[in-house]
Amino acid sequence: MTNETAFSYKQGNSFLHRCPAWVKIILIPVISVGIFYLPPYFVVALIALQTLVSFLLHFTLREQVRDLKAVFYYAVFLIFVKIIGNLLAAISMGSLASFEVSVFLQVLLDFLVSEKETWLLLLKLFCVIQTASLIFKTSTSLQIREGLEVMELAVRRSLHLKPLVDDRPNAPIAQAVSLFICFIPQVSKNWQQAERAWKARGGRKSLRMFAVLLPVFFSVGMKQAYNSARAISARIR
Repeated sequence: MTNETAFSYKQGNSFLHRCPAWVKIILIPVISVGIFYLPPYFVVALIALQTLVSFLLHFTLREQVRDLKAVFYYAVFLIFVKIIGNLLAAISMGSLASFEVSVFLQVLLDFLVSEKETWLLLLKLFCVIQTASLIFKTSTSLQIREGLEVMELAVRRSLHLKPLVDDRPNAPIAQAVSLFICFIPQVSKNWQQAERAWKARGGRKSLRMFAVLLPVFFSVGMKQAYNSARAISARIR
């Protein structure tokens, strides 16, 4: 089940696996911000490099695509909305009196050629998600939490804030952020389990499946978040 979950940790002994979690956590925003300022050919080179690294770490193509699936869905939705917008604009201007396949193909071709910024944005978003995927796949939830705690305690010491409460590390911000970050793979796992249960009972992938599973999905997620918050609160006390 863990292997079927997006952004899930995969055991290994590579340099990325041994790298301290706090270093990787810092690299995510640094690399992500840099990606949006780099020229397109640098982004393409980084995507190729990260794909090569993923294969060297024995991440299968299916595992890589699973983490990047959200970008594909967003790209399809964005392209669909823009094409519909272009068609409606053509109709309102009177340049499209009747719907024809050739006209639709022309609008699609114009979109593919003119929307360079859209393609560049999707390319950079793809690269950012790919970077985050590498971090999640080489770091356990415990490592991420401990890495955030190391960072917060270092900041508290530099600001001369009291880092200890009852001789225990006090990093409430790190705990809250780690809960949020580590909940991303858990959300994917919950949906995978719900979808598998639906198909095991003979259900098919349709609008009815989403209508039935989404309330259960949100309910389970909220309950897990509540239980995790209570567990952390009990440990702090």
